[in-house]
Amino acid sequence: MSDSVSYSGQLRKMEHEFAEPIQYFLSLDENRQEVSSQIGKMLTLEFGGVITCVECGRKIKKTYDQGYCFPCSRDLPENDMCAVRPERCQHETGNEASKEFWRNYCNVDHFVYLSLTSGVKVGVTRHWNIPSRWIDQGAVSGLIIARTPERKLAGQMEIALAEHMADKTNWRKMLKGEIDVIDLLEWRDKVSAWVPENLKQYLVQGESIQKLSYPVEATPEKISSHNLDKEPVFTDRLTGIKGQYLILEKKVINLRKYGGYHLKFEFAD
Repeated sequence: MSDSVSYSGQLRKMEHEFAEPIQYFLSLDENRQEVSSQIGKMLTLEFGGVITCVECGRKIKKTYDQGYCFPCSRDLPENDMCAVRPERCQHETGNEASKEFWRNYCNVDHFVYLSLTSGVKVGVTRHWNIPSRWIDQGAVSGLIIARTPERKLAGQMEIALAEHMADKTNWRKMLKGEIDVIDLLEWRDKVSAWVPENLKQYLVQGESIQKLSYPVEATPEKISSHNLDKEPVFTDRLTGIKGQYLILEKKVINLRKYGGYHLKFEFAD
């Protein structure tokens, strides 16, 4: 009889620890369950139909913004448009909740960075979120190119650079490891010319490239993403983890998409 281990609870995005390779943990009912050691085992993943909001806990039929109910998605400052369009940040002039969010999360140092996922891309993140941001993207390397004192300025720089380069990831190429050969230091020098004059003061030169590797044994020849809403139970062999994806023999699944879902993971030899 084969040994098996099972975990269950409300899912949130996977947590990780920087290592060679990255070490991953399932977050279920806000408890960490180590999962990197389960690579190579058969995984049965089951969705029993229950979804609850990751903020208020109410039972819902569908999620918004990766795990929220509609009111929390609509009303919480962290779910405002500037979550994905930081150059549009208006929390400073909003209600008291928005102003408090601005003081703690917007009016703080932000990095503008280059990362190598499938090709080179530009992005922004709060200063405490490196290298976690790169790991969530599945980047194999990253380089900080600027540090701004608030989020809006970082967003303005990102928008200017995105006119010349990508700000999105080709997730299929990222998972398959089909990555362009790129020198991020050369790109840093190139993109400096694209930064508006009023933002050049925030460019930095002393940062080094951060390399990242992932626990991946194999990827499917054809990358297709599993949909738990259409097929709530499946069994397949876990062959790797990268970004927020579990990689299986026949398909992949983006766990970030299923925040708030109550799931059961069972691993067996």
